[in-house]
Amino acid sequence: MRSKLLQNIITITLSILVTFITTSLILLLVGKNPLEIFSIIFFEVFTSGYGLGQTLFKATPLIFLGVGLSFCFHASLFNIGAEGQLNAGTFTMALAAYYFSPLPVIINIIFSLLVGFIVSASLGLIPAIIKIRKGVSEVITTIMLNFIVLALINYLLINFFAVKETVRTEKLPEALMLPKFSDLYNYFDGSSFNYSFIFAIIVAVVSYFVIYKTKFGYKVRAIGYNETASKFMLIKVNRYSLITFLIGAGITSLVGLNFVFGYKGYYEFGFSNNIGFTAIAVALLAKNNPIGVIFSALLFGLLDFGGLAINTIVPKEIMFVIQGIVILSIISIDKIVNFYFEKV
Repeated sequence: MRSKLLQNIITITLSILVTFITTSLILLLVGKNPLEIFSIIFFEVFTSGYGLGQTLFKATPLIFLGVGLSFCFHASLFNIGAEGQLNAGTFTMALAAYYFSPLPVIINIIFSLLVGFIVSASLGLIPAIIKIRKGVSEVITTIMLNFIVLALINYLLINFFAVKETVRTEKLPEALMLPKFSDLYNYFDGSSFNYSFIFAIIVAVVSYFVIYKTKFGYKVRAIGYNETASKFMLIKVNRYSLITFLIGAGITSLVGLNFVFGYKGYYEFGFSNNIGFTAIAVALLAKNNPIGVIFSALLFGLLDFGGLAINTIVPKEIMFVIQGIVILSIISIDKIVNFYFEKV
């Protein structure tokens, strides 16, 4: 256990170091000073309440998504459909909250979260059943579902639910909105950082307990390590794969808690901006550990806001390059570290 923990720490540390060095070389090649770029990002984030708040705000949905994907990845289910799942869950969550706004606030929020969870989980059910019954890779089906779901939401939004001449739903009553941290602490003034961050931390901690400290989590991880051996252990692989996909996909809907209840007050088409794909990198960097996802999400939140801070010096798309380097480095370094530990 200690050896595995040490292995993960070494892999993540080396991945970050390689990313830093590679990014520095790229910045030098385009004629920019890496120290200047990194120092601007550091000061914008850590010396400003607004910058820190926005970084945490951007990290919040990544925590939800990273945790949801971690459930799937532990069972060797490579879910690429988080983008569609989170949009479907958030869309229906916003509709449920608006049309049932006469309900007491707490009941309304719980009901809306439940509706969003069920819808997102149902989208996880489709590729899971196809994989179990037909043996079709979930990678293919989840990617295809992204396009189908987003097209369907766009159609429903424009034709039935959008506010006139917009691509968003009706705004929720102010009473349903979650408090922002700036309401209590002036330090975060102007930031969208809200109480959904606390809920994201709770979800990550509970998920860690479920995955690593329960019989269910043990069976899910066993399936991920060796499906054939799991069958000999009399683990009902298909059943646990199905349940895991439902849980993982359902958790992605919680992004709506941050955007709908904590920020805008409505669903807006395109709000996710491919964050469902970024979350794959978040989960991989954290080695599918829900606690690690928190720190991984914070890193990607920092990169996201940092890209805006340096946009006048270098294109903010440089942050997408950094994210790509993180993914490539952790995949390659993980193989190298695994090989070394096997030899030792």
